[in-house]
Amino acid sequence: MAAVIGMGLANPPLTLVNTMNAISQKYVIPTLGDTIFIPSPTWWGLTRLGKKYGMGEIVYPEIFQEEMTGGAYFGDQLLDTAVVDSVQPADQLWRFYRQSLAIPITDVILNRGGYLNLVKAKYEIASASFLQKLSRALWGTSPQNTSLDIDSIPSWLQLTTNTIAGINRSTAANAFWKPQANAVLGGTITPGQLEDMYQSTVFGYDEPDILTMTNACYSKFKQNYIPTASSTGIIRFIGEDQDKVAPQGSLRNHFMFNNALVLPDRFNPATQCYLMNSKYMYPVFHEADYFTVDPFIKPSNQRVIVSTMYLTMQLINRSPRMGAAATGAPA
Repeated sequence: MAAVIGMGLANPPLTLVNTMNAISQKYVIPTLGDTIFIPSPTWWGLTRLGKKYGMGEIVYPEIFQEEMTGGAYFGDQLLDTAVVDSVQPADQLWRFYRQSLAIPITDVILNRGGYLNLVKAKYEIASASFLQKLSRALWGTSPQNTSLDIDSIPSWLQLTTNTIAGINRSTAANAFWKPQANAVLGGTITPGQLEDMYQSTVFGYDEPDILTMTNACYSKFKQNYIPTASSTGIIRFIGEDQDKVAPQGSLRNHFMFNNALVLPDRFNPATQCYLMNSKYMYPVFHEADYFTVDPFIKPSNQRVIVSTMYLTMQLINRSPRMGAAATGAPA
């Protein structure tokens, strides 16, 4: 970065440049402006029912077959009392994440009395940087797509022949561990196409509650519900005072598709949509390592202070059949 002489003022707008550079004050905005980071609404969607914590290994039992030792009988008929082992354990490994921050001590000294606290600002930047890495890991987006990262949403809901949670989906015996078959949209996205996908994941009153897609795809999907010259779109009842409020030419914020909240997520892979049920798929965090922070330490040969944030977590899915993916969505 180039050095700034004095207060960094110039002509124009000043005339007495040297004098003003010696005596003028700068107006420093006392907040950090974000022009880099991207929030992932899916993080909110999967944790809105409360954060789940765990210890030890991540193991959960899965019923993989009906026990057929039952049914109609009569009189003294001999009854089947065979023992059936109908549970398969799903086993996942914890994954570890970190975010470091380093600050020169000389910068801390020179920041004394400033409008923005340097240490606090660096913590805020580090926290936002950490969230970016976790958001990419949730979707398996490079560089957070290595074997050290958590099991991603596409790994759970799009792939059908992979091994996940220790269960190989490529074998017919483990068909219970697969999501619904991928829907193929063919470059369009209509309520009819997604209704077929949605109903494939519905079991009684248990329905998916999150539908994700890219922002560009969300824009095209939303147009199905907005009145145009060639379609009526949806009918909205604003209420008795509708003549007193400004008309709305579109849907405000997000909207529901059946029981699923439609979320445009910029981390969502292009040309793909995902239906998920947050009662079964959600992040689980290790109780002993939930955003723990090391105290600042100083290396012996540098006048720098260093701290690191840590998190241990995994993305689990207790019932993959409750979700589905679609390919060929509009880009």
